[in-house]
Parts: sequence; structure tokens; C-alpha cells
Amino acid sequence: MKFRDGILESIICSVLIMLSVVGVVSVFVTGLQRDIDGLLLILVCVLMISLFSTMLFVAAKQEGWLTRLSRPQRQRGAGNERLLSII
Repeated sequence: MKFRDGILESIICSVLIMLSVVGVVSVFVTGLQRDIDGLLLILVCVLMISLFSTMLFVAAKQEGWLTRLSRPQRQRGAGNERLLSII
């Protein structure tokens, strides 16, 4: 069930990101970017894109789909020994 929840969450985030991109494109196609309504629509769409892109990134990282981006774990004792040898 966990795998299906991750896929469902990523699909929902992707759909909302695409709808927000369509909203930004529609502002420029209709010529609303010089009006206050167009500016507010652009700001809301950019906010939605950033929020759901972040959620999509976090969900993909938690599911293990982005294994290449995870940092390797360092050993704690190795840095202390080097520091003590310098002193």
C-alpha cells in the first residue's frame, strides 16, 4: 500500500504542477501580464509550482527513486583522529 500511496502522491503533484504551468502560459497568451489580475495569477501559479515541486522531490526521495542524489554516510571517528594528529 505504501508504494501505491507514493505513486498517487506523485501523480497528484505532477497534475497540479502542469495545471499551474498552464495557468502561467495562459496569462501570457491572453495578455494579462500587465494587469494586476495577471500578476497575481502569475504569483499564485509560481507559488503552487514551487510548493508541489518540493513535495514531489521529497516524495521521490523518500520512495528511493532518487538514490543518486543521496549523500554517502561519513564515519564520525575518522575526522576526530585526523584533527588530533594535527594538534
